[in-house]
Amino acid sequence: MERGLMRQKTLVHFQNGEFKILENEMFIHLTIYDIPTSLLKDFMERVVRPCYPDGISPAIKDLMWKAVQKRKEKQVSLEFQQQQS
Repeated sequence: MERGLMRQKTLVHFQNGEFKILENEMFIHLTIYDIPTSLLKDFMERVVRPCYPDGISPAIKDLMWKAVQKRKEKQVSLEFQQQQS
């Protein structure tokens, strides 16, 4: 491990596909390691401040939802294309 980098914890239930235990919506606190200062500064200046007045947490949640939705749409599109072939 590089000096100064924290070892990341894994969410075993998510990685193993064991979603049955997550039947009810729950909320977690998330720590993100090793983000360059310049990236965080740019993200705050260019994305969070102008678009998310409530701060970084709503920004990250919204961008996560958008990324998931985009992947779902892409997956549906690919499945549709496969059915047409």
